[in-house]
Amino acid sequence: MDSEWLNFLLSQLRLGNYENEYETMLLLFDKPLPRKLVCKSAQDLLESLKRNENYEFSLKDKQTRIREAANLRKEGNDCMAEKERPTKMLEACRLYTDAIFTAIGVDNVELSLGYANRALALQCFGYYQQAYDDCECALEIGYPKKLYPKIICRQAYCALQLNNAELLQKHLNVLENMHLNENFRRQVQELKANLRKLQNQTEKTLENVESILKNRDSQEIVNTFGEIGRYMRAKRLIKQNELIFAERATALAPIGSAIQLCSHCAKTSFIPIPCQHCRGRVVYCSLACFKAHENIHSYECSAYQMQLFAHVGIAHLALRTILDNGLLTILDLLRNKQTTEEIWTSLTDGGDVWSNSTVAYSESLRMVSHLKKMTLEDVKVFAAVSHLIVVYLSRYTTFFDLLSSKHRFDCNWELIVAALILKHIGQSMVNGHVCTVIRPKLFENYTLTEYHLLNEDLWEKPWHLRRGYLHRFAYIDDVATLNLPYTSICNHSCLPLFQPKFSGRIISAYAMRDIKEREEITNCYTQHCRTERRQTRQEILEKSYHFVCKCGECMRPKGDDVVNQFHQYRCDNEKCRHVFVPQTTLKWWRGKTSNGLQNINVLCDVCGSRQHLKWFYDYQKLLTSLNSPLTRLRLYKLYQNLDEYLLAFNSCKAFMASKAVQEIFRFLNTGSLNEEDYENLTRMIKYSLEYEISTSGSRCISYICEMTYLWDLIALGKWKYEHKDMNSAFNESLIVLDDEMFLIFSNYYKDYLVKS
Repeated sequence: MDSEWLNFLLSQLRLGNYENEYETMLLLFDKPLPRKLVCKSAQDLLESLKRNENYEFSLKDKQTRIREAANLRKEGNDCMAEKERPTKMLEACRLYTDAIFTAIGVDNVELSLGYANRALALQCFGYYQQAYDDCECALEIGYPKKLYPKIICRQAYCALQLNNAELLQKHLNVLENMHLNENFRRQVQELKANLRKLQNQTEKTLENVESILKNRDSQEIVNTFGEIGRYMRAKRLIKQNELIFAERATALAPIGSAIQLCSHCAKTSFIPIPCQHCRGRVVYCSLACFKAHENIHSYECSAYQMQLFAHVGIAHLALRTILDNGLLTILDLLRNKQTTEEIWTSLTDGGDVWSNSTVAYSESLRMVSHLKKMTLEDVKVFAAVSHLIVVYLSRYTTFFDLLSSKHRFDCNWELIVAALILKHIGQSMVNGHVCTVIRPKLFENYTLTEYHLLNEDLWEKPWHLRRGYLHRFAYIDDVATLNLPYTSICNHSCLPLFQPKFSGRIISAYAMRDIKEREEITNCYTQHCRTERRQTRQEILEKSYHFVCKCGECMRPKGDDVVNQFHQYRCDNEKCRHVFVPQTTLKWWRGKTSNGLQNINVLCDVCGSRQHLKWFYDYQKLLTSLNSPLTRLRLYKLYQNLDEYLLAFNSCKAFMASKAVQEIFRFLNTGSLNEEDYENLTRMIKYSLEYEISTSGSRCISYICEMTYLWDLIALGKWKYEHKDMNSAFNESLIVLDDEMFLIFSNYYKDYLVKS
């Protein structure tokens, strides 16, 4: 955030004490001169951001970009010449994707050709829905009319493969009104014959997702009207692994780059359709998502062009809460409010809209906010950001024109929206949920845009990995923040009762154990009692959520015994050799100094000596040259001797095992590993898995990440297993994977493990 602008705005915001969001924002809107000055300051900042981005884009001229896009498309065409090799189809798709992103904003014809060519490659590989969408994009953008028969035939073929008789008939009708050459006429006849077969098939019924989202039969909300407010409890016995509830996020905002997830549904496994107006900084997984999000994105597109959301943090989620099924959905309820104050009163505690149980947005309005518990300086910063977003909406969008046109009285909508943004920031700081998913790590750097479904090294066919490549999906990433009003009702406990599954913008809560009737259903807001000490948990909760935790684990005498059991060391002082638990940071190996070196200070609490940790430094050094078989042997020997210093299920040993496996698996598919490697790798992987079970259980994505390595060894015939054990792991662990990742893992299981 620009410090000069922020300092000026803070100087104008004379906030003596915090009352509420409306009164705070009124300080910036009330008096004409200060209002004019702060608006001018915000406008100058926005124009500066816009100029910087335009300059960056102009560093490469239009003709150069067109030429680069055409060259990338030509490289894709060269790959298509070898389309009998499936990997070449994906390589072509990747190159066409790069061509699409390169052509954005400079040439519609080149852009449309990129989509059309990618459609053919996707069709050849078997991504029929994505190929169909690409054809539609090409036609909408400006595909040459003389080539229409080619692309409409392509759409018809995809409709056939998707078993969509209605779409197929539609495209055949269009083709029959065109002048076609003999080749196209023959294709039309073949498609007609297949249409007759398709019309005789029965349609499949789809699972009713909405009924699952509305199912609340196992829980109830209780309002204490006291300090703890509302909480959730079980209405009946809820069995372990049972789905307690599911909720679709009312709003989401990406963390980091927006091009790594669909901006509408938050999927992370997809083939991108980028917005061509904000230079591809927002992408969608399908044309359906693109169109569903069109209205919301119309108010954000200019902000993405100037990279505004990279500067406002959690305020982006606050804005999305207003735009996505928010303020615009309740305008009818506000139509008789004659003043700005009346509108605000209806939206706040006890107001008629706030209290309306039939309005989805009201659930967000009723969420807890801790602005009153924050420092005045923090509140002022959030107010400044709220004001900046309102100035953006006013200057670069038609949002306020729309609000004014829908309301017959003269109200200050800018003030109302600024106050709502501030309100939702306060709520998101304590209620915003992070969407954490498994994402693959791709080691090859040969593309402008990396989407794993298009990585030719990974796939045999759509959603089916090559043997030995599941370990590429052993990485965890936070991709979005979500607004989840229903889930937010769950209070915190350092020993959570449910395991969340994030699939796009839908969260599903699965019981981690049997939950008794009338027992409170709790969530864990930070690290739980088996992974972090009580004092550290309390400090995080008090700083971020402004409460002192009094859950059973925090109130239990010797509450740290549970976590300490995973951090037992034998002192390396020969005169001591006692077992101790570090009294400072438990996961000391994560410490870094400013120059990148480890800054480790582990003391024995018996003799007080600082640990030399030679075993750790030697291990770290060996990790840098594991391409050598001799180095790997030395590492295995050192790992086997770790029990001299690391006792029981030790967190540091699990980290060292996982790190070694991760590094050695780089050579898995190169043919350079031998049977001794596989034997030692299996030992390390099994230790990591047992550690995960002891600390977090088998139904968590960290366990699944470690499991990918073992599954690859099984698929390659390097480890034998009991089928019943594998079935149990499959049924229990994968329940928390998002739907697309579950499909990938289950296909891998069926392709290589069941047959092993």
